[in-house]
Amino acid sequence: MPIFEYRCKDCGAKFEKIVFGSPDSEIECPECHSKNVTKLFSPFSTAGNSRTSAVTSCGSTGSGFS
Repeated sequence: MPIFEYRCKDCGAKFEKIVFGSPDSEIECPECHSKNVTKLFSPFSTAGNSRTSAVTSCGSTGSGFS
């Protein structure tokens, strides 16, 4: 289930929404109920040490090559 981050263009509220394939035009601000929202870029982060083998986003370990 993808979770997207949005900001309301009317009141400035920032919120997250689980989206099940709904178009962005149907997303509503939980504060003012406006549909004038914009999707924000939300980079993911991982914790770990670059000198150790870490689990990658696809679930494998090591360099990411199979």
